[in-house]
Amino acid sequence: MKKLISAVLAFALTLSLAACGQSAPASTPSGSSAPPSASVSQTDTALSGTLEVWSSGEELGRFVEGFNKLYPDVTVNITVVPNADFLAKLTPTLASGQGAPDIFTGESDYVKYLVDSGYWEDLRAEPYNVEQYTSDMWEYVVGVGTDDSGAIRALSWQASPGSIMYRRDMALEVLGTEEPQEVSALLNSNEAMLEAAAKFKEAGIKMFASWQDIMNMQFSNREQPWVVDGKLIIDDSMLEFMDMAKTITEKGYDLNVDPWAPEWSAAVESDDTFCYVLPTWGYQFVVKPSAVNTVGQWALCEGPVPYVKGGTWLGIYKDSPNKDLAWAFMEYVTCNSEAQQAYAAEYGEYVSLKSADEALATGEGEKVLGGQNLFAFYNDQMSKLPNDLMTAYDGQLNTAFLSAAKLYATGELDKDAAVQQFKDDALTAYPELTVE
Repeated sequence: MKKLISAVLAFALTLSLAACGQSAPASTPSGSSAPPSASVSQTDTALSGTLEVWSSGEELGRFVEGFNKLYPDVTVNITVVPNADFLAKLTPTLASGQGAPDIFTGESDYVKYLVDSGYWEDLRAEPYNVEQYTSDMWEYVVGVGTDDSGAIRALSWQASPGSIMYRRDMALEVLGTEEPQEVSALLNSNEAMLEAAAKFKEAGIKMFASWQDIMNMQFSNREQPWVVDGKLIIDDSMLEFMDMAKTITEKGYDLNVDPWAPEWSAAVESDDTFCYVLPTWGYQFVVKPSAVNTVGQWALCEGPVPYVKGGTWLGIYKDSPNKDLAWAFMEYVTCNSEAQQAYAAEYGEYVSLKSADEALATGEGEKVLGGQNLFAFYNDQMSKLPNDLMTAYDGQLNTAFLSAAKLYATGELDKDAAVQQFKDDALTAYPELTVE
């Protein structure tokens, strides 16, 4: 564990702020109306005191107003620590026990490390009894927050299933249809996507904003995680993906830019880029706020595999002196369907409770998506998700693999050398791993 902690701290110093620095637009999805304010839960509404929360993003702050309607005497102080600095600040604080927050979050790249670290409470125990709520939570969300012993250490108010976010007008021009199910059938494998990319190129259109986005989906195309029984595993699908990345780069099927580059973001309004391959946050933080002239011309469809990527979990510090306050807030955020419906309706974010997403799936849908209801679409995707393959090693290994794939795609290294570079980087980060 000490070696893993050291490696995670090193990873914390290299985390990118790009995606995590985004904030969701404060608008209500078209056709949706905010549900009634959240009802009082089983906790004591007479609670009083000050709750300290550390988060890597600002989203949790959006729940405070509704929470304080139920708990007016609880002050919630949320300290936002940039994701790049989060673990580097959190880990020594927890180790010393001095100045530790009552609640702290964990992003998807390192949440499994925190789940296994022993710093979060087991929410199955009294007085939390979280298992009374878990049947209404998407299984993926609960699974990520559960450690190897079965203890539920963390929950989330988010779920992050993904899609191919594509232009209807370009699909109709090149593929002969704009309907999501029909487009999905034409993009149902990596090979099919490359065949479509060739057709789009003939029409002067780039298929992808960036091939790097496809990695979000590719992780769900694996049969095994990065690490099994202390051994580094490079799934065959990841090796095949390296070839796909090289083909896209060499044939000019994407914009040849990194995600979050200005050209990548501007592709929403361009007349020469067909799609993004992104989880739910890609619509809320990229497509929706940027679409002006392209309102109604976007849609979501399933790609070769249903997938999920991203999200923020939170748990209660095991030595918190304010566990009653911490649970009241955490229960409101992660277990209260009415609170999540109100949040999702205002900010358009897909949430972790099935009942909330199902209620929102009855609306008219999004204007940007030509009336398609994103909650209905993602509800279907969540029911198809493959097994959770997240590990405590993912953050640094994902970054190392992307770096190696880029070296191969751009021709700086041949495939064998790029794979070896990934293995070397993995062993440097985690010397305890067996790397063959």
